[in-house]
Amino acid sequence: MPLDSNQFRQIMGGFPTGVTIVTTAHGGTPHGMTANAITSVSLDPLLMLFCARKTTRTHAMIQQSGVFVINFLTADMTALSDRFAGRTGPEDQRFAGVACSTAGTGAPILAGALGWLDCRLVAAHDGGDHTIFVGEVVDGGTGTGAPLVFHRGQYTTVAA
Repeated sequence: MPLDSNQFRQIMGGFPTGVTIVTTAHGGTPHGMTANAITSVSLDPLLMLFCARKTTRTHAMIQQSGVFVINFLTADMTALSDRFAGRTGPEDQRFAGVACSTAGTGAPILAGALGWLDCRLVAAHDGGDHTIFVGEVVDGGTGTGAPLVFHRGQYTTVAA
């Protein structure tokens, strides 16, 4: 018998993933979303991908701007993850009180992130109810701390 979406989600929930916030900016307006469907694709050229549901505002803004930053979260950034996942506060207030900088693309880099990759969109592939965005990495940086991890519907971290 084929799996349904709930069974699939339960199985995938057993696979621990890092937590990121993918940000972009278009027309002077920053936006972002929490995402864990990210991975490196290539070392030559440097490519990353992430998946975004087609109905999200971030999806539309990345298509328009052609740029995004993947911000890797530290274990103490659970409240920020919840905010950018839409669990707390209004969508237009996600960046309120959040210190950011920018690099080459102009997309927001979150202060205190474990690391970040600044990307220019090079491809978008259909992935069912999501789009698979592939970006060429044009800049990046690292921070310090333990990574924020998501497993079985809860935040956790890994021992150093």
